[in-house]
Amino acid sequence: MMNLSIRWLIRSLFVSAACLFNLTTVYAGETANNKSEDRTVKILTVGNSFADNACTYLQQITESVPGLSIEITRANLGGCSLERHASLIERCKEDDGSKPYSNTYCLEDLLKMDTYDFVTIQQVSSLSFMPESFEPYADVLIQFIRKHAPPSEIMIHQTWAYGADSPRLMEWNMLRDEMHNGLVNSYQVLAERYGLDILPSGQAFYRATRESENIDLWTQDRYHANMNGCYLAGCVWFGKMFGVSPQKIKFVPEGMKPETASFLRRIATQEIRATKKQD
Repeated sequence: MMNLSIRWLIRSLFVSAACLFNLTTVYAGETANNKSEDRTVKILTVGNSFADNACTYLQQITESVPGLSIEITRANLGGCSLERHASLIERCKEDDGSKPYSNTYCLEDLLKMDTYDFVTIQQVSSLSFMPESFEPYADVLIQFIRKHAPPSEIMIHQTWAYGADSPRLMEWNMLRDEMHNGLVNSYQVLAERYGLDILPSGQAFYRATRESENIDLWTQDRYHANMNGCYLAGCVWFGKMFGVSPQKIKFVPEGMKPETASFLRRIATQEIRATKKQD
């Protein structure tokens, strides 16, 4: 009887200890998970007004999801191509007084200023569908970023095709589908050449117009993004950079209908999922 009692007591203590250990582990895991959700992503955009469009609402989008924040540094110049960004690197080397970004910085200054999670690059939209326009300038830019910001992941911002009624497309005798297909190919070639990920803003724009004729994404010039386009691109960037579904975004720009915002978040989510499937 004594032996049985001792065995029962030992077994009970062992089970209790195991339960306590598991409970502690569960709560420790929950605490760790909660802490992991509180994070800030830092990005540097090397682009032009299309990067500005994509970042218009990006901070508000991000901060509407609990625990997440973003810091955006910009090296954007209106109408700036990969060729021009590459040439500015050389100009800064030759002339110490040349500070092309905000009249204060060279690209090297900005790259060394902080440790970025992502650095984005893109081609100017008017050349985006011409793969021959990307090199050797993309290589110069990518190698420079890798040299001066080695921890940062370089992401390609896939810009969007113009509205179907764009005067530019009419001038070029080009259909919107032709521009879209050309830029998708150009950016894909670049991504595969350097092993880089893509921010599929252009694909999201195309998907949105295919699913709804009532959602306009462009300003009056028919190539820059309007409120809807800026929001859509921002949702794409958020989803790709944080790995969090755009469906969790709560922010809606003032003046945008809730159903429009919901549609655009869904489009961004679908495009990100489609991109993952292709990978």
